[in-house]
Amino acid sequence: MITIWDVIKKIRKIHWIRYKDPVPEELRGWSHHAPPVRPRAFLGLGVSEITNRYCETRRDVYLRRVLRIKNFEKTPPLATGSSVHKIFSEASREVRKILLSKDPLREIEKTLEKAEYISKNICGEDLKRYCVKLYKTLILSWGSEIVRERSLYGGDTITSLPWISELRIDGSLIGLSDRLMIDAIINLSTVVEIKTGVERDFHKTSLAGYALAIESNIEIPIDYGILIYVNGFPNNEPEIKFDVIYISPDLRKEFIDARDEVIDMILGGKDPGFSKECPDHCPFKTFCRG
Repeated sequence: MITIWDVIKKIRKIHWIRYKDPVPEELRGWSHHAPPVRPRAFLGLGVSEITNRYCETRRDVYLRRVLRIKNFEKTPPLATGSSVHKIFSEASREVRKILLSKDPLREIEKTLEKAEYISKNICGEDLKRYCVKLYKTLILSWGSEIVRERSLYGGDTITSLPWISELRIDGSLIGLSDRLMIDAIINLSTVVEIKTGVERDFHKTSLAGYALAIESNIEIPIDYGILIYVNGFPNNEPEIKFDVIYISPDLRKEFIDARDEVIDMILGGKDPGFSKECPDHCPFKTFCRG
């Protein structure tokens, strides 16, 4: 599982990449007053609208932003992803109680007893068993780290602090929503994105978007991101893997270019056409092919 200590160890291995390819000032979010970070228009875009390339032509964005279709379908894969995000958020909140407790072992036991209740309120019946196991896995992983730190050092250290989940950030200065939701952030220095399904290159670009938004808002450099992939649904056995990504100048340029392309498409109002392949989880599939 993922503890902050695991993350720190992975970041140490890629420090040399940042050293060889540092981020210039003009690609930091706090340079929102000048190109290329300054957007051509301020449309309050979401990061996923800019970076997701499940639809090759971005017609999903056209339908939402130009044709103003709002009653789109919440497909099963989207519902699964939403449930996984909520379980991570609930587990993160509960771990903070363990961190503050004088008896973390007892608090872990009490927290694990809530697994059925929390999962019932978050997940559908088909995902309930999976969510219970995922919740317990997270609590045991993060909780054991707190117990370990207490036993070794007589108190909590920075590596036992849980991340801040579902963080709202104002991304309006770089053309994004003023209420961006970030899955999590660690130590105000590393942004976290949780995904289900297969790995995609554009997921890394999303990290750059969130990093730029945070930098524009609180002017703290965000050089690293974490992509967490949560799967194993058919077997009701959580499969969790993660990787640490350096949010490089190239990733930042990719995000900025993608943002400007989406802005141009919306302002121009021209239909980008159908994608050759439509993913099954596309919420606009019925409207698009109508």
